[in-house]
Amino acid sequence: MAKVQSFADKANKKKQADLIVMCPDTGKETKIVNVRLVDAVPTGKGSFKFLDRNQRVYESTYKPYKG
Repeated sequence: MAKVQSFADKANKKKQADLIVMCPDTGKETKIVNVRLVDAVPTGKGSFKFLDRNQRVYESTYKPYKG
């Protein structure tokens, strides 16, 4: 049987080496971190639907990383 990977195992696999880049806003070196963003979207019936996604951001400013 195959081993079941947890989310932490997958995140660590992607993190093989800490990615250090220059932040365009501050001009300093900063790490890129993975965060989970959750958006509450209103539905037509008046309730809310939650959409979550993972995104890479600069650690110093938490602005999205495009790379």
